[in-house]
Amino acid sequence: MRLLTDMKFRRTKGIGIYRPDSPYSEQECEEIIQKLELFLDGQLHGKAKEEVEQLIAQCEYCAEQYQFEKRLREMLSRSWRAFSAEAQEIVARVRRRIWGDTSR
Repeated sequence: MRLLTDMKFRRTKGIGIYRPDSPYSEQECEEIIQKLELFLDGQLHGKAKEEVEQLIAQCEYCAEQYQFEKRLREMLSRSWRAFSAEAQEIVARVRRRIWGDTSR
């Protein structure tokens, strides 16, 4: 799998990244990326889900896009959990100060 830094790409007019070596047009890439995002969110079912699974299995480009989106989501999730824990601690300290609880 190629690293993102090894790929030549450009942003599409919408949400995705278009690679000139893609077997699809820029518009098709945009639609595929949108479907991949819905797939990763668990929002596709039935035939739509099967179509995305086939794209991932049969198209190297789509598989790379899927892996990229999946890794990005995992990174964001880990980052949010770390931030969330830190934010919760700040809230707890503020509450202790307001309520005068110095036991912690």
